Amino acid sequence: MDTIILHSDTLKVIKINRKTKAKMFKNLKVGDTVQFSVPIKKVGRGRSGTYATYIKALNIKTGEETESSFNQIPIILDAFEFENQNEK
Repeated sequence: MDTIILHSDTLKVIKINRKTKAKMFKNLKVGDTVQFSVPIKKVGRGRSGTYATYIKALNIKTGEETESSFNQIPIILDAFEFENQNEK
């Protein structure tokens, strides 16, 4: 079976609350649109526990993308305010 990818709605940056040095996010500007995606797959286990699942973040305008774990991304996203473009 092919990998199933879950995609977020398209989100428009409407406000930047603070600067960030996070890859891709540091280049976001008001008006840019982003989309998040994550594959549905089994995560591995190692000596130190379960491996993290990574979320891909894509700047639709520039094509720049990065990956952040479920634990990392909420901290990064607090730097921005978004508007859902699919609800219009």
